[in-house]
Amino acid sequence: FVVACVAYQHDHVYGTAYFRGAPPTTVAYFSARTLVAAVAIALLAALALHHRPTVERLAAATRETTARRAVAIAVAALVTLAYLLSAFNTEGTIGAAHLVVFDHIGYWSEEAFAILGGHAPLVDFHAQYGQLWGYLAAGGMTLLGTSLGVYVGIMLAGTAGAMAAVYATLRRVAGSSLPALALFLPFVATSFFVKAGPLDNRYSPAGLFSVFPIRYAGPYVLLWLVVRRIERKPAPAPVLLFSIAGLVLINNPEFGLPALGATLAALIWTESSRSLVSLARLAGSALAGLAVATVVVSALTLAVAGSLPHFELLLTYLRIYGTEGFGALPMPALGLHLVVYATFAAAIVVATVRSATRERDLVLTGALAWIGIFGLGIGAYFAGRSHPDVLIDLFSAWSLALVLLAVAVVRAILRRPSRRPSAADLLVLAGVGVAACSLAQLPTPWSQVERLGKPQPREARVAAVTTDVVRELTRPGEPVALLIKHGHQSAYEVGIVNVTPYVNIGSMLTSEQWAETAAALRRAGGRQMFIPSTVLFREQIAWLEQAGFEPVETNDLLGIVVFVAR
Repeated sequence: FVVACVAYQHDHVYGTAYFRGAPPTTVAYFSARTLVAAVAIALLAALALHHRPTVERLAAATRETTARRAVAIAVAALVTLAYLLSAFNTEGTIGAAHLVVFDHIGYWSEEAFAILGGHAPLVDFHAQYGQLWGYLAAGGMTLLGTSLGVYVGIMLAGTAGAMAAVYATLRRVAGSSLPALALFLPFVATSFFVKAGPLDNRYSPAGLFSVFPIRYAGPYVLLWLVVRRIERKPAPAPVLLFSIAGLVLINNPEFGLPALGATLAALIWTESSRSLVSLARLAGSALAGLAVATVVVSALTLAVAGSLPHFELLLTYLRIYGTEGFGALPMPALGLHLVVYATFAAAIVVATVRSATRERDLVLTGALAWIGIFGLGIGAYFAGRSHPDVLIDLFSAWSLALVLLAVAVVRAILRRPSRRPSAADLLVLAGVGVAACSLAQLPTPWSQVERLGKPQPREARVAAVTTDVVRELTRPGEPVALLIKHGHQSAYEVGIVNVTPYVNIGSMLTSEQWAETAAALRRAGGRQMFIPSTVLFREQIAWLEQAGFEPVETNDLLGIVVFVAR
């Protein structure tokens, strides 16, 4: 099955619907050399596990000591830092970043700038990615400065925290620091798998803030808290744990709901009695935790905007992209995505068997149950838009499932008198080998220092030019609707009010969204609407004319048209 899926992945042709403007192409994530190396790694690992003296020497060499723990933590931190450095940008370097990163940075940063400009997610602003991460970024920018570099630094700090949580989880699963490091390095390398571009100026999930940290950071911290609780049983009712799960859910339902379900499953799978009373107590804790999360978010929006949250806004983009199918792409019949899904299913099966047979290592059982449920849940992210680049966004959870399964495989092999691996054991070890080969993509620090040492002059920076144009065409304090990129940032810097309840025109995909924006402009007493001409369709122009707007000015420098209400 795996061989068929991988072979098909190498031959499947993606049409122009997947890569606009490009000829039909194939996408093979792993080369033949990588696959051969992965098989070799699996065979060498199996040979080492079969040789008792080798196992004993490895056990002695990896036994936990203070020095080894410090070395493992230092190596994990340095490798993570190297990947995150490749995602760092400032106002001066973002223009030279990979085109996709440059094109999307405004979608993520604008969620924070909208808050700085007076908006509040779940009240009068539709955050497309994270309902709560914008508050964290805006709070940090208020203290440290409102530059792009500060924003990026805050987001990368969140990603670093997520990686630290995973390392701490693996240390509890593996039992000591050096084996945890051996599991962590393939995980972090595959989490930040390169999607496109050269290695020194890449497009990867490390710089895709809608993935890291907005979607993944909360769930990974939640996993760490789950294994801590399992390790420390007996423990009090997990109301606080489910409160955090509720915040993760509210921040981003796409990944938050699977994380909540995974947390509940991990606790059920590791519950000693699983009686109706204990399950009812667990369900009560979950409901109480969700209630606490609701109260916390309500208090936040009351303090920021003087209003309770409108939780129906959580469904805005789930409806557009899910129910209404905007941007949906068909899933190939075969391919690597089925291997990814099968890995998550395997984690659930192994966790279930371990739970049914009362395996003593509850931490591993709970972690496997968690990653299996979470992985299949977030699999909907690719099922809806089956673009080959989107599958890479699942690689982080996939690689985590692989390394956790590898722990179960190694322990199972060592328990057998013959110490011979099965075909399934070798397959898991080969999967970890594939993940380990991703370390070849490790960015070199000197290439990143060189990249960051070449900032663009201010007159070449799109955000700065946008701010200057907006300043010329508006009056201080004027309410306007800026549907352009970096609109909320420009409004904040110029001192005007951007009433647009969305990031920009790229997030306004339905006529209802345009009507909502026009109504917000009229309520605020504004008349001007700034729209990029390069993505303005005939249907949108007709809608604007029918709504009472007419074009009065064009700025060729930015490619924008100013529409004014009649």
